[in-house]
Amino acid sequence: MVTSSVSPTPDVSSITSLTIPCQQTPVSTDTDSATTPTADEKETRDTESNKSPPLKRKKKPVPGKGFSKSRQGCYNCKRRRVKCSEAKPECCSCNRMGLICVYPKAPRPTLKRSHNTVSSNSKSCVNLNHLQFYHHFLLEAYPPAPHGAEPVWRNVAAMSHEYEFLANAILGLSAQHLTLFHGADYSIQALDLRVAAINGLNEALSQPCLTTIDADARYAAIIALTYQSAYMPDAMMEFITMLRGWMFIQTKVVPDLEMSMFRNFTREAFVGSMKQHIARHLTNKNAILLDDYLASLKVVRVLCQGTAEIKYLSALERLGRLAKQSPIEAFLEIAPCYGLTNKMTEEEFKAFTEPSNSCARVLLSHFLMLNYALEQHFLSPQPKHFVFCKEISTAWVIKAAAGLPTRFQQHMMWPLGMATGSMKT
Repeated sequence: MVTSSVSPTPDVSSITSLTIPCQQTPVSTDTDSATTPTADEKETRDTESNKSPPLKRKKKPVPGKGFSKSRQGCYNCKRRRVKCSEAKPECCSCNRMGLICVYPKAPRPTLKRSHNTVSSNSKSCVNLNHLQFYHHFLLEAYPPAPHGAEPVWRNVAAMSHEYEFLANAILGLSAQHLTLFHGADYSIQALDLRVAAINGLNEALSQPCLTTIDADARYAAIIALTYQSAYMPDAMMEFITMLRGWMFIQTKVVPDLEMSMFRNFTREAFVGSMKQHIARHLTNKNAILLDDYLASLKVVRVLCQGTAEIKYLSALERLGRLAKQSPIEAFLEIAPCYGLTNKMTEEEFKAFTEPSNSCARVLLSHFLMLNYALEQHFLSPQPKHFVFCKEISTAWVIKAAAGLPTRFQQHMMWPLGMATGSMKT
């Protein structure tokens, strides 16, 4: 430390231990040129020493000299561009200067690797399975009725990236279609996509449609979900529920059907497309033997207690009598009969779809097998069916029969015989 008393000859070791600014002229160590300072020089030197104490300069290290850059240092040291001791909870510099020491958040490599693994798997799923489902939907898995609606479904696929629930719906339908018709097993993926689509659609229905496209997206999703349920071997009652949801969205959500891309998805359009299809491919003009069908319904009538069951039975009897006279006319009436449950009140529909309603399952089994008989009569050469395929309709009937109490088994003889192939029309 420099004092007020200076010897005639400067001490070299004491001078070189100070931090000397670069712009100063180096101090000479030549003792021959040293002279004894005068009183004025001593006073000037003491004044300069008091103004700039050498000890303060020790606290100012030259940035970037003598240490490597710290990448884990605190923000204060990074801002000041000085070496950080990285001591926790506060570094030496912040402790000495009374600053609040804050470190950057430490990276979590384990979680990051886990996230990358999940992302990688997710991307792989989207790039492979989902792209396969999307491609198959465009080629074959789009809803087959009404005929001639391929451009509509191409537009639906094109806008699906804007509505996640719609994308999940068409991908789930395609995955189920591949599982049923192409021997692949995507049932788990199809179910996961279906659950996501239903949850997303319910959330979308809780919000108003701002545009016609919003309504069309909801409409397309419920149609895809309905057809997917028609491809699921254990979804008979779910199919009925989806049909009712289809009606609700068509009548309550779509503001103006004439402005919708689905404006041709009407009862007349379905019947008209079926009529054109039959005219092109009709090969069997023979009558269908439905005496056993009508006789079975007479026995079932004693089971019907509720208004909904009685009305449903009457519609099935009328359809059977029509099928005996004109199978073509009966087949064209099948499409409207899909919506018989849509005409029920909320209370009637809830009672009709109760798991304990065995009569309803007997009636539905008769309808499914009548539909199957008419399709086989007119559409057997065609790979695509309007709604059901043999595997699904028969699976539904067999499953329904297995779940009925013993006293109802006799009422399932005709539909179960049709499903198992022991009875012919």
